[in-house]
Amino acid sequence: MPRNYEIKTAFVAAIQRNPKGYQYLRTADFIRELNARNWHFSERDANDWIERYQPYFVDKTPDVSDNRLWMLRNMGSIQ
Repeated sequence: MPRNYEIKTAFVAAIQRNPKGYQYLRTADFIRELNARNWHFSERDANDWIERYQPYFVDKTPDVSDNRLWMLRNMGSIQ
């Protein structure tokens, strides 16, 4: 049975760091981690969750896509 705290755990597990040190994730990576924890979100659901619960992450997607690129703002933190 999926538990609510596992959503944040999946989010943290999906975060990566690029060579310049910025933390980022793609929606597809977040969904993959959610599926491993028995949560089944659509891309829209995952993006809505990030927008609602992670205010320090901004959408930096270069094109119109539901597989968004989310980057942690300068001096931000994971909520």
